[in-house]
This record gives sequence, structure tokens and C-alpha cells, in this order.
Amino acid sequence: LLLLLAALRNGIHASAAGDVAMADDAKVSASMPSRPRQQAPVWQTDKEAPNCNKCKTAFSLFFRRHHCRYCGKIFCEECSAKTCAIPQFELTKPVRVCDDCFVTIKRTNFDFNI
Repeated sequence: LLLLLAALRNGIHASAAGDVAMADDAKVSASMPSRPRQQAPVWQTDKEAPNCNKCKTAFSLFFRRHHCRYCGKIFCEECSAKTCAIPQFELTKPVRVCDDCFVTIKRTNFDFNI
């Protein structure tokens, strides 16, 4: 369990067999703030994101955009399916967040029950 937590913290994925590989999105995770944000971000505009910021799939009439409430970037439904409260933004009810921000929020709140 500690190995998996350390791997998540460093943007590395470990398989059940113990193999370790760098995540494709390690650059995105590394760019996330190490300290919790104190105010809500400015949201990315629809024109700035013709594709999901994580999986790069193009948006369409049926493949919808969703804003992460923590970083403000646009993701598809699959890459932003998690929800959690963001107390520092006074969001006490769970709101949509992207996968990377979900881990960041849980880590900064010292809640490892992901």
C-alpha cells in the first residue's frame, strides 16, 4: 500500500507484478500545485480546448466538455468522473474534478482513502 501511495505521489504506476512505469500524464501531474489552491481558478474557454486535456479525444455534440472545479481545465466525462468537496473554495458538496486534481485534493487533505 505504501509503495502504491508513493507511486501515485511521484506520477508513477506500479503493476501487480511490481513493474514500475512512468505515467503518460506525469507532466500534467507535475504541473499541478504542490500546495492547495486558495481560490477558484479562471476556467478554460471552450475555444481553448477542442480536445480533452487528458485523453486528447476531440469534443463533439455527443462527446461533451466538463470543467474541473479545482484546476478550471476542460475534460471529457471519463477523465472528470470523480467528485469531492473543495472546502477552500467554500464548495462543501461534492463537485466534478479531473482525475489528477482528485488525487491532489485527497493528498493535501491527508485522506488516502481514494
